[in-house]
Amino acid sequence: MRLIIVLVAICMYMFALPAFGVEPAPVVSEAIEHIEHGVQAVQHETEHAEPHGVQGLGGSSAFTLVLMTLGAIAMPSLAKRIAIPVAVAEILYGFVIGDSGFGFVNDPNDQFIRFLSDLGFAFFLFLAGLEIDFREIENRLKELILPFIVSTLAFVCSMSISHALGWGTWMGLAIGATSVPLLLAVVREMQLGDTALGKNMIAFAAMGELVTIFLLSGIEIRTVADGDLGDTILGFVLLLSLVVVATAGASLLRTLQWWRPGLFRQMIAHDDPSEFGIRVGFAMMFFFIGLSILAHVEPFLGAFVAGAILSFVIRDKGALEHKLSSMAYGFFVPIFFIHVGMRLDISLGMLTANIGDILLLIIIMFVVKLIPSLLMMLKGISLKEVLATCSLLAAPLTLVIAIMELGLHNPEKTGITPEVSAKMIAAGIFASLIYPSLARRLLKGGASSEATALESDVDTAHA
Repeated sequence: MRLIIVLVAICMYMFALPAFGVEPAPVVSEAIEHIEHGVQAVQHETEHAEPHGVQGLGGSSAFTLVLMTLGAIAMPSLAKRIAIPVAVAEILYGFVIGDSGFGFVNDPNDQFIRFLSDLGFAFFLFLAGLEIDFREIENRLKELILPFIVSTLAFVCSMSISHALGWGTWMGLAIGATSVPLLLAVVREMQLGDTALGKNMIAFAAMGELVTIFLLSGIEIRTVADGDLGDTILGFVLLLSLVVVATAGASLLRTLQWWRPGLFRQMIAHDDPSEFGIRVGFAMMFFFIGLSILAHVEPFLGAFVAGAILSFVIRDKGALEHKLSSMAYGFFVPIFFIHVGMRLDISLGMLTANIGDILLLIIIMFVVKLIPSLLMMLKGISLKEVLATCSLLAAPLTLVIAIMELGLHNPEKTGITPEVSAKMIAAGIFASLIYPSLARRLLKGGASSEATALESDVDTAHA
């Protein structure tokens, strides 16, 4: 109120008094000039000042974040209604709001949004490591020999075909990749988890995912070295050092588990008010990301190593895995998939021009799994069941996106340009829509599966 009275008085002094022939005193005039200069200075500083609040979160990125959050909330229900994987729905939503869609998002590479997306990607690989069941591996070590051979031969086929077509190593890796979540969701939906077939399908998918991750690590080192033998050897030595540190850390934690069992019980407790397990999970993820950067290894692979170590040390993860999965698949991973969709450069013209390549990729993704998987018939698995398993193994959308994302970091050396990535991801999306439906029909003996929806929970839906 006082400020208003002072401003009114100044206005009267400046404008009313001169109207009656009374000039303002020079001192007052000088004071008013100082005030004007002060206001201009404040305006200038405000315009050039660092933004308050969250660093990098401006109006544009805030609006983008609102749209992405709404999508993360709405897509699971929509995906369930139309029986598609949630990740596909999230990518399509990102595509709709991105430049290739309605253009609601002007800058998909906004610094703050990119940070959230990268964090979601790190979380995704961290959970991929955490999902490894080392107890099952130890109990069924001999039974995993055939899945390892099949997975390796699938990559031999994919690499051979990719190089024959001039697509390169990274495309061969994406074509031969195998991912667990979608297969696991269908196995649970069909109530095959306790059957011999269901266990075999999960074993083949898990081994394929492990082989994919390890091959990705080696190919990344070879790509960065750019053919230089010394740099390649150095890269593998640094990777081996990271593995040694990880192994030593895992052994130390296993020993500590015997001496301080209460500490580890607190980590997996569901009612711990301090959420100690969540803190340890975050700390390990960022610690190994930092070590990977120091070792000149792809940082996101450090997140996978951290998850694998945590899974190796804590065999009975209790509520810990559920809490971490809820955080990741509840927000961060959906943000990553939506961001992938926002950056996709897919248009009707692009699909029309590249429909031949996309269809060829979809077919090859199935063929490279089918040829070596015929060995599964040695275990008494029927041809129909082999075809159903291959259909689910041929839809590894999450790892396809991960491989394309890493390849885009260095397109000159990987050959993964935005256009190539868009074609591969488009093929992955169509494969994730076609092959699971085919698998359901085969597993149901050819009966129609249109009435069956993909019942996916938060930690298996993102396939």
